Amino acid sequence: MRTWSRFLGALVLAVGLVVLVGFGKVTPVQAEGYTVYVVVHGGIAHPFWKVVEKGAKDAAALYPDLKVVYSGPDVYDFEKFMALVEAAIAAKPNGLIATITSHTAMDEPLRKAIKSGIPVLAINAPDPRPAAEKIPYLMYIGEDPYTMGALVGREMLKMMKAKGVEPKRAVYGNHHPGAFNIEQRAKGFIDTLKAANVPAESVDVTADPVQGSEVLIAYLKAHPDTNMVQPAGTEHSEAFVARAIDEKYNLGKDIFVATIDLSPKVLDYVKEGKMLFTADQQQYLQGYLGVVNMYLYVKYGFVPPPLISTGEATATADLVPLIKDLVEKGYK
Repeated sequence: MRTWSRFLGALVLAVGLVVLVGFGKVTPVQAEGYTVYVVVHGGIAHPFWKVVEKGAKDAAALYPDLKVVYSGPDVYDFEKFMALVEAAIAAKPNGLIATITSHTAMDEPLRKAIKSGIPVLAINAPDPRPAAEKIPYLMYIGEDPYTMGALVGREMLKMMKAKGVEPKRAVYGNHHPGAFNIEQRAKGFIDTLKAANVPAESVDVTADPVQGSEVLIAYLKAHPDTNMVQPAGTEHSEAFVARAIDEKYNLGKDIFVATIDLSPKVLDYVKEGKMLFTADQQQYLQGYLGVVNMYLYVKYGFVPPPLISTGEATATADLVPLIKDLVEKGYK
């Protein structure tokens, strides 16, 4: 035990003196503190992004010499998001963590930032291109969007068939048209259903949950054979379920609903049978592990793995009691 303690002490001392960065390049550890910017496409007041923020700030609190600046538009607005990314780069932080909401729009500014010495780490939304073409960020932490969409479609089919219900037509609510990760989710969902010979399409439900619910109700009226709905995220799903109840749709019998991400109300709907399930991408880990890995890189030169998947899990009615407390405390 004493030999092991001496080894650890020597290792810590060595890490404190030098940092191994890249291939054989050694630089001294920065004496002052570190600043890392986290920029997300938001909106940052949305419950989903508050959980990401909590993860990032909880991680920052571990390190006295680390300052984390978390930002994003109040509501989803890609132009404002890009302006915040540019502002973060201009601030010349020690590291930048960002959602790769559009790899085409973000390619040039992020490559310039990386070339200038600002390491970049991606969370929530990746650059989907092959390794040789993608933005050379350190790593990606988050869901695989296509896989997440496919998971929702696959689980809906399975659960409906277990109930003896024939899937007839499906609709996917796209709340951020143009955001590549959301487009990929929709594609995963639609491809999965079409492979099962179920007609499916994506519709623009806008960033506004109330307006989105009206769009989906109008779709159901125009396509009365539709019995599968993925309304978008939590706020859109809450608004749609409430509106569908107003319209006297029999949720859980005639119309089947599933979504992505968690909220107390969504879990209530799952428990009550108004929704089949919700999928959990564990976004707290995106903020938390993003900050931890960036800090370890900029301070100690620890090179992170290229990918950490935060999972594609389903929260069904039987799991609600285990999950709801964590949701209410801001961890999910």
